[in-house]
Amino acid sequence: MEIVPTSNTNTKKKKIGLDDLIAHKAELKQQIYNQRVQISVSSKKLFSLETLTTYIFGTIQNSLTLADGVMMGMKLVQTMKKFFTKKK
Repeated sequence: MEIVPTSNTNTKKKKIGLDDLIAHKAELKQQIYNQRVQISVSSKKLFSLETLTTYIFGTIQNSLTLADGVMMGMKLVQTMKKFFTKKK
């Protein structure tokens, strides 16, 4: 039984020159700049005044709707209780 290597060990590595490193560094700097711009835009959108006010007023509206439902349910229970206690 013979052991066969999974990769070819005779391949030569490509030599990287100074020009290649400079080009790669420029590409990486451009990627970093693009990511910074994207993060800036996303954070401005996330923490804008419109987003915060929409969140706050949405929360208030949901709370008022919940309170209104609870009050209506209590009134319904009282009405049903009066209806069934009068039948004696």
